[in-house]
Amino acid sequence: MSIQNYFLTLLVTIIFPAIGLCQTEPKRQAIYLEGFGAGVFYSFNYDWRFRDQSDGLGAKAGLGYTAIDGYRVTTVPIAVNYLIGNKKNFLELGLGGTLLLVNHYNSTFASSDPRFSGSAFYFNGIIGYRRVAESGFVLRAGFTPFFTGEEGVFFPQLSLGYAF
Repeated sequence: MSIQNYFLTLLVTIIFPAIGLCQTEPKRQAIYLEGFGAGVFYSFNYDWRFRDQSDGLGAKAGLGYTAIDGYRVTTVPIAVNYLIGNKKNFLELGLGGTLLLVNHYNSTFASSDPRFSGSAFYFNGIIGYRRVAESGFVLRAGFTPFFTGEEGVFFPQLSLGYAF
């Protein structure tokens, strides 16, 4: 066997596995931090596709918490969403709801006395753009309309995360 054949065999042995590594599998799951949106202030979310593809039908669930002026607000956003697009750029549409838990405490150094506690569930939607880079970086931007009875409220949303 000549030196050219050894070199060609070595080259083929190195290149073909590298080609396989360059072909990315669909990124079906994502975790991200969402500002505003369904989590009202912010929320940490887990998002997944129902099929082995990067677009199509999926769902998300999250958890948010903030404390402001004696109020403790916990949000639990859940939604079903649909991604339309290619492997990187998507139109995201969805419907869901946010469970809102609110507690107001009158705190002193000696005790913590609950003054108010309540919960509500608000239906909302998702209208936005999702970008998933080959590296896995996720950028989401759009609007979350809340349906609160007679009127609706539109919250902007911005998310940063990682898809895998």
